[in-house]
Amino acid sequence: MEALTMKTRMPGAHDERSFMRQEDRKATPILDEAASVLEEHYGRTLEELCIERLVVGVFFVGVKLSNDQAGVAYTPPEVVRTAGRRILKGNSPTVRGMQVGEVIRGNMMHPFAEVIRLATLNALSGDLFAKGRYRMGCGEDLSGMEALFQGRRVCMVGAIIPLLKRLRELRPTSVSIIDHKQETKAEADAGYGTFMSSKQTAFALAHCETAVFTGAAVANGSIQSLIDMVPPEAAIAVVGPTAGFVPEPLFRRGVALVGTSVVTNSDRALELLAEGGGGYRLFTSSVRKINLLNVPRLQQLGMTSSCS
Repeated sequence: MEALTMKTRMPGAHDERSFMRQEDRKATPILDEAASVLEEHYGRTLEELCIERLVVGVFFVGVKLSNDQAGVAYTPPEVVRTAGRRILKGNSPTVRGMQVGEVIRGNMMHPFAEVIRLATLNALSGDLFAKGRYRMGCGEDLSGMEALFQGRRVCMVGAIIPLLKRLRELRPTSVSIIDHKQETKAEADAGYGTFMSSKQTAFALAHCETAVFTGAAVANGSIQSLIDMVPPEAAIAVVGPTAGFVPEPLFRRGVALVGTSVVTNSDRALELLAEGGGGYRLFTSSVRKINLLNVPRLQQLGMTSSCS
């Protein structure tokens, strides 16, 4: 695969501080919009639901609701650091028993409030997925939509190792990987793509034809900034269990596909998180992958029948 090289810094480019380390910036508009969709769907029933169980795991937060629905969301390391300082300074409120409506509206005070809110939105969204509100397709893996990648310049912010390995078979023109984890650099060095500094994010996205963002970009508040860096003619996909909320807010921002998951075994999922489990263990036992398609956007991109 051809490497993407940086020759100039794009005008107005954002540096690492502006979007990769946003302890104080949250994805509030997107989550507010998702909450509004869910409030309309559930109506008064929402006020009857409460948080039955909360698990703050090593990598994910998980919630189980009183209707047995569950959701998970990635916990950004910067949130953990900030929460740790807050926890040491005072008591955290008990989340069990809180009304779900108050949580999704962002009215709770807690060191992990925004991640708990996101996990709760994800839990509630499962009902809409089950009722067929959205067009689903392309199997259970993002790579099933080959036209997103074949012969295209791909930029991935937040590495998804299984997808990187699969991309070798799909033959993109180039793959740029932006991730702070050194393990990811090792994968890039193995020939799955070109590892780039987070300082080059604006440049890489400005030159891509397909941008892939992990759900972590929602959890850490960088998703809107990243979307704004992508050319209007490029395809955008958001991937991961953290992006498991109703997709209208992302679709309105031009995202063509959301590859996420729904929890199929609430108790098992939370037990795994309580034991420090991560995404791989969840996917093999208690969640099911789904792809949500933004059909009008895919039509604009000429990808209406791109599933393999």
